[in-house]
Amino acid sequence: MQQHPDFPDSLGFSIDECAALAPVGRTMIYKAIKERRLVARKCGRRTLILADDFKAFLASLPVMEAA
Repeated sequence: MQQHPDFPDSLGFSIDECAALAPVGRTMIYKAIKERRLVARKCGRRTLILADDFKAFLASLPVMEAA
């Protein structure tokens, strides 16, 4: 997969980092985790999302139909 120039070369992200990277809010991210559409991991109290899981989640969003 080709690296997008604006997407950091990082292994994982916090919820806030994911919300800053993509035009989705924290609420949508937490909802996707709850609905098991986005895989999250816990390290102590911190919620982490692996970069590959976040990319897969974004790729799974519906394609917008042309009007």
